[in-house]
Amino acid sequence: MENSQDLAPITKVFSIIDSCINSDQLKICKKLADAYTKLAREKGVVNFNAVKQVLEIRIKEREEELKYIETFA
Repeated sequence: MENSQDLAPITKVFSIIDSCINSDQLKICKKLADAYTKLAREKGVVNFNAVKQVLEIRIKEREEELKYIETFA
């Protein structure tokens, strides 16, 4: 089992998700979230499923924000 401290802070992934400005970028963020979750599992993070759920929630929230922006812009 590798050291989970080698994993980038999840807040960096949050920042990337929050910086998405369209659906194409959000698709890339979904791939990033999947890769981050896989890496968390490989690094031995005990609750990697929670990591996955939190990232999915953050992506869905950003998706909703982008829909509102497109609707009201």
